[in-house]
Amino acid sequence: MHSARGDIADLPIASALDNPADHFLNAYCPGCRHVVDAACPDCGRNVESSGATTDGVTVSRYSRPEFYRRFVIMIQNARNSKFTLGCYLIATGDAFAEGVSMEVFAKTWGVKKQTVSKACRFICLHLGIPPSRYMRKEETAAKFRLANRRPRRV
Repeated sequence: MHSARGDIADLPIASALDNPADHFLNAYCPGCRHVVDAACPDCGRNVESSGATTDGVTVSRYSRPEFYRRFVIMIQNARNSKFTLGCYLIATGDAFAEGVSMEVFAKTWGVKKQTVSKACRFICLHLGIPPSRYMRKEETAAKFRLANRRPRRV
């Protein structure tokens, strides 16, 4: 059974030989402006080692109410809300998705990696958030799209 926060032992990278000291992150909390370890004890934000926050509403170009309105509408309109929520965790670089690649997530749902990537890009665009560090840059993705097109016969 999973808790709301998620259990680190459920992650695919967990093992009995893991030493937690090997996984400490040194991150910078942009709100409190000091070095923290994955989660800021003062403000409660989860931060990536790059210093970016994983809370979508704080980095969104939309106001807090507009972000949540868009988020709820996105989940309501989704054909599969669990898949969409998993893609949201990947798109924001949330700690719960740490260790789960797009490829592994895609295999779990029986889709291709490109499908997960496209869903993550849609989420970033729809919610006005920057892509996580786990996603390709838009320029690189555009090059892949152009390279993978087949010529059409006329």
